[in-house]
Amino acid sequence: MARPPHESWDCMLPGPPSRNNGGSADCHPSGLLAFPSSSSVSVVDSRSMQLVSVLPMPPPTGTSSSNTNSAASSSSSSLSPFVTSVRWAPFPLPHDLTNYQHLLLAAGDRQGRIALFDFRLRSVLLWFESDPASKPGIQDLCWVQGRSDWVLASLSGPSLLSIWNASTGRCIWKYDVSPEFFSCIRRDPFDSRHLCAIGLKGFLLSIKVLGDTEDDVVIKEFHIPNDSSELQKLERDASGTAASSPALAVFPLYIVRFSFSPLWKHILFVAFPRELIVFDLQYETSLFAAALPRGCGKFLDVLPDPNNELLYCAHLDGRLSTWRRKEGEQVHVMCTMEELMPSIGTPVPSPSILAVVICKSDSTLQCVGNLYSSGSCSSSFDMDFDNPFDFCDESFYVSKTHLISISDDGKIWNWLLTSEGTEDTHKEATNVGKGADVGEGPVSGTNTNNIDGTADLVKQPDCVTSIRSRSSNSTLNQADLSPKVCHNTIFFYQYLWFSFSH
Repeated sequence: MARPPHESWDCMLPGPPSRNNGGSADCHPSGLLAFPSSSSVSVVDSRSMQLVSVLPMPPPTGTSSSNTNSAASSSSSSLSPFVTSVRWAPFPLPHDLTNYQHLLLAAGDRQGRIALFDFRLRSVLLWFESDPASKPGIQDLCWVQGRSDWVLASLSGPSLLSIWNASTGRCIWKYDVSPEFFSCIRRDPFDSRHLCAIGLKGFLLSIKVLGDTEDDVVIKEFHIPNDSSELQKLERDASGTAASSPALAVFPLYIVRFSFSPLWKHILFVAFPRELIVFDLQYETSLFAAALPRGCGKFLDVLPDPNNELLYCAHLDGRLSTWRRKEGEQVHVMCTMEELMPSIGTPVPSPSILAVVICKSDSTLQCVGNLYSSGSCSSSFDMDFDNPFDFCDESFYVSKTHLISISDDGKIWNWLLTSEGTEDTHKEATNVGKGADVGEGPVSGTNTNNIDGTADLVKQPDCVTSIRSRSSNSTLNQADLSPKVCHNTIFFYQYLWFSFSH
């Protein structure tokens, strides 16, 4: 008797992730990391770094997508396209985090298909309606709160943004911004009805979903000034590219990403290939801009620390820069630069970073710990018993953040990012977290385009301190934080040990 198809998936190792997968990854609050691997979706437990499941994208059937699983029974000779975007559905978590029956995952591919997977059943619950003729590849996905339920927003082709009903798979709203190229789409952490999408040239579209019909979607357009001279040259060279191809296919190494600030309302952190910009949606202006100095690789992504005024920026050359906000203004300075590709052997060609993501489950527990911590140096949060070098002294871990990086050689690295200070600093940070509403708006005293970002990058050597630095200042000051990336292969990070076969 033949086994059901989903049972054979347990024994399948996916192909290695590559640039064709669009650099997508998403970490569920339960700790499950999903990322595209060739024409499949790999799901890894970010704590144990073990492969949990592989969800193959069913090959196309040659007909329009439907709400059945008929695509899964198509001929095995049909080749599935690359999966280019994945996003966990943000539905309420079950009380038992080991019970994955409520976890749903949306996945899009290079032919414009979007599937909604049931993680427990390991099958497609729903195919979103798409145009089989144009096949506009999926660039990015994002869930947003509608009036009664969550809906799914997608970027497809070069310039089309669509919003889909997640129950029926039907499109309820579309907006085309041609000749722009959309790059990524993100949801506002302060308002789950609000999302933004950014283009390669700095076009920014703000969308608020107020209901379930086309008339209930409110939009606003912005433009973020930036240097796009390199993009203009690339556009001339790519003049013969298919009109339905998304940015990840036309310009795979020209990447524009942004993130909402988790601490300040209306603030966006935007990473163009060689510029970092802080943009204020409320005042519709750039508050800060810094150009990368020579020798630094182009930006790959920008990830704000969930609990501190720090930005983690991944670079295409495999490095991670940490940026710290200056006290009283929205100016950020680079204070550390670390390697995300440890020199283990000498592979040729050397692997490159495809995606980085912050593990949010640890950040949530840390936030709870800060609210209810007594500030004792012996608290369980601040002591890592798996690390023999973690002991009690005057230096204090103000925060610990786990960042996961995925490289094209099939390895997944789990990095521990720490911010150090004194115990007094930790207590003050906890008190501020309890009593201050840091999300009300941007700070005063912002800077504009006259900032010399390059000069600021080389100014602040004081933030690069030893791993057990000590400070005499007991007030809450960003200068008290000493960001560090722990990269001891035994104690501080792990990577997925099985090898992907090419």
